[in-house]
Amino acid sequence: MSAGTAVAPPDRIGSALWWRDNASSAPEAAMREAAELLSEPDGELRALARHIAALAAVERGRVWQARRHARLGLAAARRVQRWQLAAQLQLTLAWIELERGDVDASWANLRSAEPRLPAAEQGRASCLRGLLHCRADQHREARAELTRALRSLRGDDRRWTANALMGRGLANLYANRLAAAESDLSAAEQVFAADGQAARAAGCRHNRGCVAFRAGDLPRALRLFEEAVAAGLDVRSSPEALVDRAEALAAAGLATDARAVMEQAADRLAACGRAGRLADTRLALAGCALRVDDLPAAVQAANSARRLFCAQRRPAWAALATAVAWQAKLRSGQCSRYALSAARRAAAACAEFGWTGLAAELRLTAGRCAARAGMRTASRKLLAQCAPLKDAMVAPPQHRALGWLAEALLAEQDDDLERLFEACRGGLRAVDGQISDMVAFELRAHTAGLASELGDLAVGAALRTGDPELVLRWTERSRASALHRRALRPPVDSQLNSALVRLRSAVQETQRAQEPKQALRAVAGLEEQVRHRAMLVEGRTSGLPTPCGLNEVVAELGDSALLSLCAHRGRLFAVSIVDGGVRLHVLGPEASAHTQAARLRHLLARQATGTAPRATPMFEHGARQAAEELQAQLLEPVLPALESGRPLVVVPTGRLHVLPWAALPACRGRSVTVAPSVRCWLRAALDARAVDPAGSAVWIAGPGLDHAESEARALHDAAGGRLLTGADATTEQVLSTVDGAAVVHIAAHGRFRDDQPLLSCLDLADGPLYAYDLDGLHRGPTTVVLSACDVGRSAVSRGDQLSGLATTLLGRGTATVIASVVPVPDERTVKVMKSLHESLREGATPARALATAQAQHGESGFVCLGYGGDR
Repeated sequence: MSAGTAVAPPDRIGSALWWRDNASSAPEAAMREAAELLSEPDGELRALARHIAALAAVERGRVWQARRHARLGLAAARRVQRWQLAAQLQLTLAWIELERGDVDASWANLRSAEPRLPAAEQGRASCLRGLLHCRADQHREARAELTRALRSLRGDDRRWTANALMGRGLANLYANRLAAAESDLSAAEQVFAADGQAARAAGCRHNRGCVAFRAGDLPRALRLFEEAVAAGLDVRSSPEALVDRAEALAAAGLATDARAVMEQAADRLAACGRAGRLADTRLALAGCALRVDDLPAAVQAANSARRLFCAQRRPAWAALATAVAWQAKLRSGQCSRYALSAARRAAAACAEFGWTGLAAELRLTAGRCAARAGMRTASRKLLAQCAPLKDAMVAPPQHRALGWLAEALLAEQDDDLERLFEACRGGLRAVDGQISDMVAFELRAHTAGLASELGDLAVGAALRTGDPELVLRWTERSRASALHRRALRPPVDSQLNSALVRLRSAVQETQRAQEPKQALRAVAGLEEQVRHRAMLVEGRTSGLPTPCGLNEVVAELGDSALLSLCAHRGRLFAVSIVDGGVRLHVLGPEASAHTQAARLRHLLARQATGTAPRATPMFEHGARQAAEELQAQLLEPVLPALESGRPLVVVPTGRLHVLPWAALPACRGRSVTVAPSVRCWLRAALDARAVDPAGSAVWIAGPGLDHAESEARALHDAAGGRLLTGADATTEQVLSTVDGAAVVHIAAHGRFRDDQPLLSCLDLADGPLYAYDLDGLHRGPTTVVLSACDVGRSAVSRGDQLSGLATTLLGRGTATVIASVVPVPDERTVKVMKSLHESLREGATPARALATAQAQHGESGFVCLGYGGDR
């Protein structure tokens, strides 16, 4: 039963007072009661009706409507000379003006109300005074005032007690007193929940998510934000909740998604007249624009936020907005002495108000700009102000990593390599500490931006030494780090599984829908739900594998050659290992390799999809030319080894991860394994050896592909095992059957999603099988062959972080994935697959079997990912 259906006192005044005290618990019913009371002729009742309506409107997030009712009620109370009621209405009006962001009006109403408030409500006035101090960034005064309010509030005034606890929690949050903030907000949540005010209790839980975010615990922050919405937080009436969650997504590297959410929230806030919150949203938008390098938009949004904050007399937030604006200006090339001086002042103001991380980021950017401009002294002063953060053990991991980065930059200026490497190790340890709690693969992949920066600095220093072992060690330390950690148990979440089932059903429905646009919108909405839910899974990841030593790598290579590529400042480098000899090579411009790789992939794709007979020689010549140029640039260090028939293990970088290596002349018919990193390759070797000798083989055919079922049946007839075709090849059946299998072959339509790589999929009987589904496997099959177009591709983000179907399987313990990185003709694919499995049954390694099968049938689009088995 809601508060609105409880029994109110029988007399009209008593009933109205009861509704005023309970309006926040049942705002819809209270608004109906207020409408009835407004028809009464009694002036006091009409004033109370306006008060009830104002409180209900506040609860529903309709601030302009609340302000109108409060002002009309105040006028009515004054007309009938009910001065105590007028004071109570002014107290409410002070709260409403605070919500609007008009601090001066709020103070004026509070001061006018206080002399006529009854003694029992003076604690409420003290509470509101503390909230005003908090809004003015006077956090010490706010804590003191709210503590006094808590002492003076009556024991039965639970709503205002909870308000005071929540306000003190926020003051503690902004002062970086995170443990105290968590304690106060938890206490406020319990009071609100016990009194049936679910929405306000949910607001407290949301604010606890902000505490977790400030502490650097992104997974916990996102979970608390989600729990708050599930508990009743209405993001339509409280759009700022969307902003907080979007800021957490932006910090996790998902700035594009976050920006769209913030723009939506800004529109809602502007529409409901909440200028106080609009300023925060504009600042968050500036931060998002900064993360995606939209520097003009960042400056514009930050300046707009600064003006709003100044108008609201919020100096701490104005300082933050100023810092973001100067961060964008410096990164856009404004590096004059004036700009550096202004940035230094902005960073000092941020630090004074407790924005430690933003102050450090701005000082780092300014220090680098000063170094590039030849102002060494200014650079060192700025960096030296950041470096102490590295030892601040109570600081969040990302702040400590910033301190280590500053220390590394100082060491670079001193040409002290030993200190530089030690600083980079410290910074990477700090980042690893943050990632260890991230079970969601997407969060791990996108949170590694700072790790990439530290790694790039160390790789650059290692390259300057010319020591190939040092270069290999540092490229390995920072690349593909999300894959190096595995969830200790597969992510299990009933809501995620339910969302995936609904998404599959919606995708199937699009094929029958009479309104395809509406059906596609439904699919897009469900995709967002899946992605959002996948970030909330709980658990821990495994520890990082021990850094691989050279002896271990050489022993595992045997007769194979290794080529590990890396890029630094626009140039490609490689470390080769052949017969235990380690060498460093300069391979030339990175852009040249990327251009030729894109050209080769495009021409191979055109040939696969069919061309006019007259155009075929032109495409063949173009592809051959691109392949030869790539070989000349990339493979020269290992050409003698390849020509002598040795297997090759290659660790690409950047967009070369999707290169069809078998198209390069020296690789045709040669055993080539492509690995995300040397550490991933070594771990995959262990996974391959851990295979159960009695493990099953599974053959799967998806719908709509002409040769899929005949391909799967032929392979099953030759090798035995489980066969799943037709209606049996459902997602649930496939996942339960392939978990821990020895060999899995899937012939199906496949789609790779550049925009959402974990929504890349294979079509099965009941709809798409997504990478999110595969991430739920307890143990990936040892060897997986994906007879589908393009699903061997991965999206590549900073630090060579890879995301896609194939890399998800590698992350769940699969040793080898054979898949295509370009479209391949169906009829040729069947022949390649039959030859591949025939060679595997005869004892060939996966990489050798693939090389033989592709050479035999003139194909080059498939790659062997992970561990190729050659030793």
